[in-house]
Amino acid sequence: MARAKKTDRSEARRRARLAAVDAEGQSFASDADDATATPASGAVSARPGIFGAFRGSINSVDVRADLRQIPWLITKTKSVWLPSVLVVASTIWFGVSGGATAQISFLAFNLFVFPPPLAAAFLAGILTPRMSYLAGGIVGLVSAIVFSVYILIGNVPTNPSMDERQRYVLYALAISPLSGLAIGGFAGFYRRFLRRANPQAGQRPQSRGKSNRAPARR
Repeated sequence: MARAKKTDRSEARRRARLAAVDAEGQSFASDADDATATPASGAVSARPGIFGAFRGSINSVDVRADLRQIPWLITKTKSVWLPSVLVVASTIWFGVSGGATAQISFLAFNLFVFPPPLAAAFLAGILTPRMSYLAGGIVGLVSAIVFSVYILIGNVPTNPSMDERQRYVLYALAISPLSGLAIGGFAGFYRRFLRRANPQAGQRPQSRGKSNRAPARR
């Protein structure tokens, strides 16, 4: 009788162990399925393709809302005042140098002031987080005004007549703002495209903590 009870208890313990092993196996299988289906937290997202980054970099334009944000664009960002300072500085530098075409001041004047102001408008579009076309257009207008002042009262090397000077002024006032809008808009698109094509470029590498271990003796 005692032997039968001992046998029953041994059989019960054996069944309990088998049930525990089966439950553990099912739990392991479900965890493996969840790990396969759901990516681990902190996993790096795949880099988008070129065409995907190109499409994602094209933003719609709300002209009315953007026009209301011009004070913010001028006062809260450096996308307008910094290129404008470079425009004025390039003009003064070119005027002080006597308008010599063989100097670096001539190159700076052509890039930042002479219509179309390629470098000034592109820099404006790169520096602003949004409304890059407006930043380029405003800087283009500033460049046109500075160029007009220089043409009218400055010492132009070719010494044009007053009629020619007026035509230069009209040309600058018509071309520089429009080209600034286009160049600034392209610069903003290019900035967004680079960020979308390589999203990890702007991330700083994690700094490693200093080890408390003493340096190994040699």
